[in-house]
Amino acid sequence: MKYRYTITIQTENHPGVLYRIADLFLRRKLNIETMLVSGSEKKGISDFTIRLELEESIMVVLSKQLARIVEVINVAYKADDGVKRTHGPSDTAAAIEISAIKKIQLLATSKKGVISLAQGIPSFQTPEYIGQAAKEAIDNHTADKYTQGFGIEPLRREIVKKVERDNGIQAEVDNVIVTHGGIEALMAVFLGLLNIDDEIIILSPDYASHITQTRIARHGGRPVFVALKETTEGWILDPGKIEQAITSNTKAILISNPCNPTGKVYTKKELKDIAKLALNYNLFIITDEMYEYFIYNGHPHVSIGSFPEVKDRVISIFGLSKSYAMTGWRIGYMIAPKDLAHHIFKIHDSLVTCPTAVSQYAALAALQGSKKCIDHFRNEFKRRRQIVVDALKHTDKMNLVLPEGAYYAFLKLNKEVDDNQLALDLIEEAKVAVVPGSAFGLGGAHHVRISFGCEEDVLKEGMRRLVAYVNEKL
Repeated sequence: MKYRYTITIQTENHPGVLYRIADLFLRRKLNIETMLVSGSEKKGISDFTIRLELEESIMVVLSKQLARIVEVINVAYKADDGVKRTHGPSDTAAAIEISAIKKIQLLATSKKGVISLAQGIPSFQTPEYIGQAAKEAIDNHTADKYTQGFGIEPLRREIVKKVERDNGIQAEVDNVIVTHGGIEALMAVFLGLLNIDDEIIILSPDYASHITQTRIARHGGRPVFVALKETTEGWILDPGKIEQAITSNTKAILISNPCNPTGKVYTKKELKDIAKLALNYNLFIITDEMYEYFIYNGHPHVSIGSFPEVKDRVISIFGLSKSYAMTGWRIGYMIAPKDLAHHIFKIHDSLVTCPTAVSQYAALAALQGSKKCIDHFRNEFKRRRQIVVDALKHTDKMNLVLPEGAYYAFLKLNKEVDDNQLALDLIEEAKVAVVPGSAFGLGGAHHVRISFGCEEDVLKEGMRRLVAYVNEKL
C-alpha cells in the first residue's frame, strides 16, 4: 500500500549534495510531487522538503540511503495522516551505522586471502613484564573482585606521575579516572558533557568513532566539522575557521593529537590558538592523545592540558593500548577538572562499573616499567612508514601528506572517486582492505586510510596490491 510522505532533509551547503539527493530518487524511478529548498536557521545549512507517494518499505530504505549521502545531517519522514506505523530501534540507533573501520574489517575477515590494512592494531606482543604482573595479580587473588570505579589507587597515583613527567600536566589523584579503554573514556565524557542542543566542533578529518560517539551523546545530532587544509607542507589549522563555526550553542572543541587518520601533530602555536578560543568563548577542550609517543622527525608532542590558562577546561584522554601493545587489555584514562570528573564518573560507573581489575595491575606495571619497548615500537613504525612512502613512488594516482605521528597514512586519490565504493572494490578485486576517507568527516572524501601498524611483509604486499589496483583502475 502506498502513502503520501513528506521528507525533510537537512544538509550542509556543499557542491553536489542537491545532485546526489535528486539522483537517488531518479535511480529509484520515484516521482517527486514537490521539492522545496530553503535556508535553515543555522548558517551554512539548507533544508529540503520533498513530497511524494510510495510504499512504506521503500520509504524506510530510502531514508537510510539518504542518511548515508556525504554532508547530509538529518533525514526525517512522516505519512501525511500522521499515523505512526513502525516500531523498532531508537531514532539515535537507527540514524548511526557501525563504524566504517569495523565494517571493512569484518568484510575483510570474511573473504579468503584478503590482506587488511584497515584496523589500527599494532603487530607487537605485550611486553613480558606486563603480562607477568597480570599473572601475579591473578595468583595473589588481587584481581578477583570489583575495584573502585575510579580505578585502583596505585595506578591513579602512577598516572599522576606519568602525565606530569611526559605531558607537563599538573594533576592530582582526584583528576584521574581509569577507564575501559580510551573509547569508553570518550563516551563517558561526551555523555557527561553534552546536551542535545549543545554543539561540538571536531577538527577533521578525525577518528570515525569520535563522530559516532558525539552523535550518540546528542541523540543523533551531527558535530560541527572544521576541516584542516591539506597542503604539501602538512595539514594546516586555520583558527579563524574555528571561530567562524562557534555559535551560542558551542560547548566544546575535540582534537586528536597525534591525529588518527592523518598523522597530524599539532604545533604549540596551533594549540595556543585553540586554547585562546576556548577562553574567549567559554568552551571545553577534549583531546585524544592515544598516540602520544609515536612522533617522527623531531616533531614534539605537546599536551594542551599542560597550558595553565585552560587547565580547568581541558579533558585529556590517554591509554596504554597503542603505546604498550595492549589493545586487548582495554585500559585508558582521563585527566579532567575535579568538578567535571565527579559528573563524568557517574556516566562511567553506569557504563562499566569499574575497569577490568587484572588489566589495571598490568597497566600499573607498564607505567612503572621501562619505556624501551615504546622506543622500539616507534622505530619500527617509522621504518614501516617509509615502506608506504616507497610504495607510493610507483604510482601517480595517490598522494600522501607525510604523517608526523601515529601509524596511519591518509592517502589522497588524484581524482574524485566514491571512496566507499573503492574500499569495497579493493576487497573484492585486489584482496586488500583499506578504510574509506569519508568515514573521517569533512575533508576525508576521496581519501583512503591505511594502517602501517601491521607486520612488514603484510604491509609490503598490501601496498603492492593497492598500488597495482589504482594504477590499473584509476
